[in-house]
Amino acid sequence: MQIGSVIRTYRKKKNMTQEEMANRLGVTAPAVNKWENGVSQPDIGLLAPIARLLGISLDELLSFHEELSTDEINHIIKELDAKLETEEYAEVFRWAESILHEYPNCNQLIWQVALVLDVRRLTKKVENAQQYADTINHYYQMVLEDDDPQIKKNAADSLFGFYVRKGEYDKAETYLQYFSQDDPIRKLKQAEIYKHKGMEEDACKLYEQLLFSGYQILNQVLSVFYLFSMEKKDYARAKAYLDKQSEMARTFEMGRYNEVSGYLDFAVSQKNVEETIQIIKEIMSHIGTIEDYAKSFLYEHLGHKQLGESFYIKIKNNILDCLQNDEGLADMRECDEWARMMKELGVETTV
Repeated sequence: MQIGSVIRTYRKKKNMTQEEMANRLGVTAPAVNKWENGVSQPDIGLLAPIARLLGISLDELLSFHEELSTDEINHIIKELDAKLETEEYAEVFRWAESILHEYPNCNQLIWQVALVLDVRRLTKKVENAQQYADTINHYYQMVLEDDDPQIKKNAADSLFGFYVRKGEYDKAETYLQYFSQDDPIRKLKQAEIYKHKGMEEDACKLYEQLLFSGYQILNQVLSVFYLFSMEKKDYARAKAYLDKQSEMARTFEMGRYNEVSGYLDFAVSQKNVEETIQIIKEIMSHIGTIEDYAKSFLYEHLGHKQLGESFYIKIKNNILDCLQNDEGLADMRECDEWARMMKELGVETTV
C-alpha cells in the first residue's frame, strides 16, 4: 500500500477530516489530499509527526512490513474495482501493475488482482482485450509457485479456466494436479475437459458420481441436524429435517425405502404406536426399493451392481430382530395392534 493510501486509511479510522489533519500538521488541506491521491508525498520531516498523529509506527506508515494483511488486500481490491468502474481499463491495468511491483512477494494480492482484471476484460467491452492475456497469465503462473496449497490451488483454478477458454484442453488438464483426487471441484473440471474433447460417456460418469456422492453427503448432514434437534427436544425442527431427507431421496430417486425409513426413529421417540406400525409396514414392504437408484437414468453410466437376494434377507432379518428385542419398543410390543402386525410379517408373538 502506498503512503498516501496508508494516510487515508488511518485518517479515516481516526474519524479525522483532511482539513483537521492539515491543521494539526501545519499544512494545507489540498496538500493532504495530494498525498492521499498519490500526486505528491509528504516532506521527510513530516513523516514522524504524521505517524504519531495517526497512532502508527513509521514502518506502518511507509509500508515496510513484510506481508499485507487481509484488510489491506481487500482495500486494494476494492480500490481496483472502483477504478475499473470509472476509468479506462488500460489506465487501471497500469495502476494495478504498479501496485503488484510494489508487493512482488504477496501472491494472494497478485492472484486477486489478476483475477479481477481477467474477469473484467472478459465481461466488459475492453478494447484489445487479448493484449492483456499474457501478462495476466504470467501473474497466475507466478502465484502457482507459492508454498500455500490453497493459493496454488486458486492459481491453478484460474489457469485451468484460462486455457479452457483458449480451447487448449490438454494444457488446462495439467492444472488439475493441484487439486486433491477426492475434490469434487477436480471431478467437475475433469468432466468439463471430457465434454470438450467429445468424451461424453466419461463426462457423464463423473457427473453422475458427483450426483450420487452429493446425495450421500447431504443426507448425512441432514441426519446430523435431525439428531441435534432431537437432543434439544425441538421435535418440529427434527420432523422438518426428516421431511427434507424424504424429499431429497425422492428427488435423487433413491427408492421408497429411503424416503420413509428415517421417520421410524421419530415415531418411536414420540411413542406413537399407530404411526410406528404404519411406518414399519411401509419399510418392510419396500425393502426391495433400497437399490432403486441402480435403475434410475440419473446414474445409468455408473453400472451399479445389484446386491442380491441375500442382502435383502439380511436387512429384513435385522429389522425383525430389532422389532422383537429393541428395548425402546418394549411398551409397543404389549398392544394388540403390534401383535397383529408381527403376525402379518410372519412372526408369532404372545401378548
